[in-house]
Amino acid sequence: MLDSFHLWGVLFIQELQLNFKNVSGVMLFLSHIGDPKIAFNIYFPVAYYLHNSVGKRVLWAAVISEWLNSVLKWLLHGERPYWWVHTSGFYKQEHVPHLQQFSITCETGPGSPSGHAMVTSAVWYVLVSDFLYYQQIQSFGLKILCWATYVIMMCAVCLSRLFIATHFPHQVSAGIIIGILLGMVMNSLATSALQLPFYLLTSFLLAFIATMTYLLLNLVGIDPFWSLASATKWCAFQEWVHLDKTLFYCIVRDISCLLGLGLAVFCCQFKKLTCRSQKTIILQVLVAVLMLHAGDRLKLNIHNIVLFYVEAFFKHLFLTFVVAAGIPVVFSLF
Repeated sequence: MLDSFHLWGVLFIQELQLNFKNVSGVMLFLSHIGDPKIAFNIYFPVAYYLHNSVGKRVLWAAVISEWLNSVLKWLLHGERPYWWVHTSGFYKQEHVPHLQQFSITCETGPGSPSGHAMVTSAVWYVLVSDFLYYQQIQSFGLKILCWATYVIMMCAVCLSRLFIATHFPHQVSAGIIIGILLGMVMNSLATSALQLPFYLLTSFLLAFIATMTYLLLNLVGIDPFWSLASATKWCAFQEWVHLDKTLFYCIVRDISCLLGLGLAVFCCQFKKLTCRSQKTIILQVLVAVLMLHAGDRLKLNIHNIVLFYVEAFFKHLFLTFVVAAGIPVVFSLF
């Protein structure tokens, strides 16, 4: 049955690439705005400075959805179109369907469910629902407009993931459904009441479960990094394969960001922050986004894999702490 989904999915992707080849730039842009990294680098700081508890909820939604997505990918062992057409055995070598690859096609993890769809649907659900709640929107028409925009944008992001041949249709569908359910759960989270011990416990549990999953897969003879070999072999250009796209990197980022936020919450309880003007909020957002962008461009040691992940851990912990505590404290002094 799954092979039927794959075969139909390849045909659908070919049709998309044929019909939307003239707007490939738009498709790449849509895929970029659905990147889980944007949830950490853009949505979190903007939401956090506009409304503290919403920002925390956005980060929680991003962390839990990306972590769960990584674990599910390990367990479900999903294929990706750009390598499946070569490895499935359904096509003779001379009849392998041509799927155009792009600079962001070569994701290194398994394909199911879609991380872009899952993380973005969870985070955007929190943003839309909290906007309607805190702005006390009563107009039924405006509510419909907001949710219709949410649905349209999610469909656009998912189509872009299909267009670049990095996912099958059933994978993005699963990502959206799970993401919305997680968004609903995260929306009920009272983030203002959460203290450092809860952050420490949750981070430990996330690390423990991910480690046990990894060890269990090894125990039953499954290589958790099997997809990295497929990505490396079938990607059109080796420079399109990046270590910061691996599932292990995502898990490291999730745990370190959660710890960074927990430490920020702990430190900020001793410092009463003054009320902020609109100008101050805008400046805080600009400083945070620029700092996160600079941190994103920081080159890690790719020659030592252990050092690479250690550096990634402390980088994301530090950046999250500075966004959630450092910048607000500095601005409160003026």
